[in-house]
Amino acid sequence: MTYFFLVGSSFFNFCFYIFAIGFVVALILEQFVKQTDNEMNLLIVQTNRRYCWRQAWIVNLFWFMTNIGLYLASRNAAPVGDNFWQGM
Repeated sequence: MTYFFLVGSSFFNFCFYIFAIGFVVALILEQFVKQTDNEMNLLIVQTNRRYCWRQAWIVNLFWFMTNIGLYLASRNAAPVGDNFWQGM
């Protein structure tokens, strides 16, 4: 179960960066497209920006949920001792 939460947390962390970078790129592109007065391109960029913003929040929520699950799953785990200094 702990492995599932670790993999899930890593995956959601990876996805968040993709959507966050996509949001920033769409935000910069929107500023350039506003100057051209092309309504179709502006609609495409705004739709992409809104999608990336929404997905970044959803993925971030799932990331927090997997981290809470990881905390709950590993809360009662036995502590790992240091056997090297105890003479093995």
